[in-house]
Amino acid sequence: MEVLRIEHLTKIYGKGENEVKALDNVSFTIEQGEFVAIIGPSGSGKSTLLHMLGGVDKPTRGKVFVGGQDVYAQNEEQLAVFRRRKVGLIYQFYNLIPVLNAEENITLP
Repeated sequence: MEVLRIEHLTKIYGKGENEVKALDNVSFTIEQGEFVAIIGPSGSGKSTLLHMLGGVDKPTRGKVFVGGQDVYAQNEEQLAVFRRRKVGLIYQFYNLIPVLNAEENITLP
């Protein structure tokens, strides 16, 4: 059973001479029970890919399907519910505000 399908995923930052392709036409499928590792050097697009899989950052082109559902065909409210119920992200740089305590950092968003 297909858990995740990525079709022609592309993410471009900037325009013109400042354009950077963080992802360029990435496609793959992950089936239930498969174990997958995303590896590569710094700047290769790993975090960008994970942000798009988790519904945090929208692709320039392409589609992300989780459980057969097109993640980016949802409106912002549906996308928020998707992130809350289906996705768990742990950030490498968690960007806590040092002058706030743990509860204040959690409730700030």
